[in-house]
Order: sequence, then structure tokens, then C-alpha cells
Amino acid sequence: MDTDLKLPQKKAMYIGISSLLALLFCFLFFGKKIVVAALGITRLSSTSILISEISFWLILFLLSIYTKKVEKQNLLIWPETQYGFVMHLKSIFGIFGAIIIISIPVVFTLSYFHLVKESNKINEMKTILQANKQLLLFAAFTAGVTEELMFRGYLLPRLELIFKSPYIAIAISSILFGLLHFSYGTIFNMVGPMILGGVFGFFYWKYRNIAIPIICHFLWDFVLMSINVKPH
Repeated sequence: MDTDLKLPQKKAMYIGISSLLALLFCFLFFGKKIVVAALGITRLSSTSILISEISFWLILFLLSIYTKKVEKQNLLIWPETQYGFVMHLKSIFGIFGAIIIISIPVVFTLSYFHLVKESNKINEMKTILQANKQLLLFAAFTAGVTEELMFRGYLLPRLELIFKSPYIAIAISSILFGLLHFSYGTIFNMVGPMILGGVFGFFYWKYRNIAIPIICHFLWDFVLMSINVKPH
């Protein structure tokens, strides 16, 4: 084990990363079959969405236990830097501004190749969540907290230790984050999360504050799911 990694066990770190990704992607590909087998729910519904959100909390809980018991360290290995209200506000506007600026040429490029398409699954989710405001709030909160703690809080610092480059670590964690949205059915709905992951990851690496990406992620998902579905 390389001493500059500053981790109790290099092997434990590899196993932790591999196990987290295996759990997330197994849930992505087999979660629906498990729900159907266990509860007989064959269509997207409030219950299936709730089960999905609870599953993310369970994975995060297992990950936190693993880091404490096996890796012998905290889930977040970068010390958290505290900022005041003004910095939080500036950062939120800055992050959203960066996402918009980066997204514009990407959207134009995807549009040119006719790859910007609506996701039927997202439209179904919007219809369900807009009829259940409590579930909408819970889903956005769950995405903000669990996904940021797993992909930025856990994965990003450990990938930087492995590759010894923050940029490679940010790129890999962002690509993995985008691939996690494969089930939405469109390339656009994978590229979008990759952009978000890149911006959130860069901010977390530079400013060492996970709270602000969590807030931004929550606001992004809440607003996205609150926008009315276009009539067909």
C-alpha cells in the first residue's frame, strides 16, 4: 500500500468503491424486478418511487458502516470547510450559472444530432410527484443528500487518491453519475447529470464543502420535477 494514500487499507478502499457501484447499478437494472417479485407492482407509482428513495438511504447507511468498520475512517475524508450565508448564496448562483453555461453548447450539439428527446419515465415521475408534494419533497431531498454523499463525498476523494489527479477523479465520478441515470431512456438524460456531477465535483474539490452541492442538487431536482409536464 502506498503511504501517501493515507488510508488504513488500500484493498478496503477498492472493495468499498466496487461494492457501492455494484449496489447502485444492480438496483438500477434489477430493482424493478425485485419490486415486482416482492410487491407485485408492475408500473411506476408513488409506492415504487418511495421504495427507490428508501433504497438509496439504505445503501448510504451500509456505506457509512463500511467506512467506519472496515476502512476505519469517516465517510467524508476531506475535512469540511464551513462558510457563511453569503458564501452559500454566491456559490449556489455560481454553480447554477456554470451548469447553464456548460449546458448551452452541449444542448445545441445534441440537438444537432437529434439526441434531445423527452424521457417518458421522467414525465411519468413528474405526474406522480406533482400530485404528491410530500413525496416530491422527499425525493428531491433524498437525491440531494444521498447522491452527493455517495458520488462527491465518498467516491471523489478516494478516486483522487487512486489516480492522483482531481480532474480524472471528477471526470470518472461524473461519468458514473451520468450512467446511473441510464434508466431514464435518453442520452440527454445521462449527459445532463454528467454536467451536474462535473460542476458539483469541481466545487467540492476546490472548496471542500459538501453542504452547498447538496443544497444545489436538492433545488435542481425539486424545480425540475415541479415543472409541469408538456401535454402530448
